[in-house]
Amino acid sequence: MKYFRPPVWMVLGFLFITPFVALTQDGECTTFVKQALAATDKVCTDTGRNQACYGHISLDAQPQAQDTSFKFDAVGDKVDVARVSRLRLSPMDVKTDVWGVALLKVQADIPNTMPNTNVSVLVFGDVELENAIPDPVFVDAIVAGPSNANIRRQPSNRAFVVSSLIPTTKVQAKGRSKDGAWLYIGLPGGQGSGWVRRSLMKSTQDLNTLKELDPSLTSYGPMQAFYLQNGKHQTTCQNVPNDGILIQTPEGVAQVQLWINEVKIKLGSTAFIQADADKRTMSVSTLEGAAHVEALGVEQVAVAGTTVTVHVDENMKPVSPPSQPHAYNMSEVQTLPVGSLERQITAAAPFDVVPTTIPSTTFTPESSATDVQVTLTSSATAEVVNTDVPTSTVVPATDTDVPPPTNTDVPPTDVPPTDVLPSAVPPDTAVPPTDVPPDTAAPPPADTAVPPASTSDPSP
Repeated sequence: MKYFRPPVWMVLGFLFITPFVALTQDGECTTFVKQALAATDKVCTDTGRNQACYGHISLDAQPQAQDTSFKFDAVGDKVDVARVSRLRLSPMDVKTDVWGVALLKVQADIPNTMPNTNVSVLVFGDVELENAIPDPVFVDAIVAGPSNANIRRQPSNRAFVVSSLIPTTKVQAKGRSKDGAWLYIGLPGGQGSGWVRRSLMKSTQDLNTLKELDPSLTSYGPMQAFYLQNGKHQTTCQNVPNDGILIQTPEGVAQVQLWINEVKIKLGSTAFIQADADKRTMSVSTLEGAAHVEALGVEQVAVAGTTVTVHVDENMKPVSPPSQPHAYNMSEVQTLPVGSLERQITAAAPFDVVPTTIPSTTFTPESSATDVQVTLTSSATAEVVNTDVPTSTVVPATDTDVPPPTNTDVPPTDVPPTDVLPSAVPPDTAVPPTDVPPDTAAPPPADTAVPPASTSDPSP
């Protein structure tokens, strides 16, 4: 078979046309992203507290169980986030004008005294969110009696008692334990919440209608705790945002707590978060401020310009502590749609963090976040502080009476204390002289003489 050799003009034409086509496609992608975000900003500008807004097509939302009035299927629709069970957005497809974008305004742990202050969660691309907090059901109940009912921090008889309620006290039950033996109730006067034995309560309503609650998540509100996963699809367009979520805390709030894929995040900033199902990693990149990332009892701090990574399993749950913070890729950060957030920011430049000398293998799931604290200094170094070592040799006071000293042959403070009992000292052990040198500040021995010990009990 004869080989066909293309003419020179055809080869040169291909070399010139290919970059032009790619440049045209990138231009179309950039324009499309701007239009989609502008449309989202327009329809979601009045999104209220604990609401989700359908920003751009397309996305699919699933309600909590038995919610027949749920409607969230058109651009501009808004719904209470507590009613959302699962939210799945579409990857970018410029040819069909599809790119899923949604905006959530979440109260998190911001107090009710700040009603117009919320956490902004911008979701875009091939992303799935699953609400970890069930849509609450409330039931009125009273303490049955005849004795007081202890309210505990956890559903266990060994848990700390936070309060005690007298018989006939009216409360609101918010949920139940997995075995149904405990109820999670709100204390009267808004003084917090806790767990009480179901056998100590009674109600005219059906307590079985209460939703099962995870004790570790009772302090989190709707969509303050959720599971996150990125799909396998990533757009071929250049200079467009990667799939993920942008989270920003509001002005005037120092820090909020989030629970994402069972990773605790204390955020006082703007962060970009991804959970890659293929790589089995979850990354938290801090654009400004700081993010405290805790997994398996170990905490790392991602300052502005850095990323912290957590390895996860097939269920997107952590299997290792967070990594040391490292500089993020600025080219990826620059394309993020931060202009659609409430506070206008400029992403920080990548920040190189010098790793500590302690290898990550020293961390175990059983270790505590307070065992080791990493402190970043202005010279970009990290200092490891062991908080288990006491900072003072002063022994704290106790409620136990200290008995008076007995008359022994122990010499003054010139001899350091030992753990050897006097009876164990060999007869030929050299005993230092008891004479006090003239240049010491010790008082005369005659003034400090101790009377001989009595064989009888000195206590009255």
